[in-house]
Amino acid sequence: MAKRWHGCSPGAAITWSLARAPLQDVADSLASGGTTAVAVAGDITDATVRTQLVGAAHALGGLDLLVNNASELGSIGPLMDFEVQRFGRVFPVNTGAPIALIQLAVPLLEERRGLIVNVTSDAARMAYPGWGPYGASKAALELLTRTLAIELRERGVAAVMVDPGDMRTRMHQEAFPGEDISDRPLPEVTAPFWHWLFDQKPDDISGERFAAQQEDARWLQRA
Repeated sequence: MAKRWHGCSPGAAITWSLARAPLQDVADSLASGGTTAVAVAGDITDATVRTQLVGAAHALGGLDLLVNNASELGSIGPLMDFEVQRFGRVFPVNTGAPIALIQLAVPLLEERRGLIVNVTSDAARMAYPGWGPYGASKAALELLTRTLAIELRERGVAAVMVDPGDMRTRMHQEAFPGEDISDRPLPEVTAPFWHWLFDQKPDDISGERFAAQQEDARWLQRA
């Protein structure tokens, strides 16, 4: 998701990329409240889509925030049975596309001393049986994010990692086919964290990793 977002106030400008129909529904809803929104539907691994996203942000006047939220779960199974060529889209979506989009977006972010948020997972740090390829892709994204935080410091662009935690989402259901995941919270549970994050000075938090649902998380202690 690529965004230019000034809080949640009317008149904010937002761009992002997902499936067309849901995006347009959200864009229409935002427009009714006075927010300018541009929906760019497509595959984040497609260079044309990434160019359209950054172009839309430029047309809206700039870029304050870039959220890389797209993820590919891939196949679940033991590494001993894993066929390496089946890495497929896991690394291109989870690791390659975010960096490619960041490369395009940094000039705009630099103008506004913006923030990059790369969405990660506890699978990047914990060894979950069957989740090796997905966890490896997220671990790679975390290392790249920490490196970006250092390399972009002099350009005034910050980068952080956010683990949103288990939630009742389509991808989480795909990870547990046939299981009831109704006990998982809805994504709205992370709203307090996001409100806190976007109120921070990017320079003060660059390079950090945050757990949006962790009860003793650093962000709660700092808040």
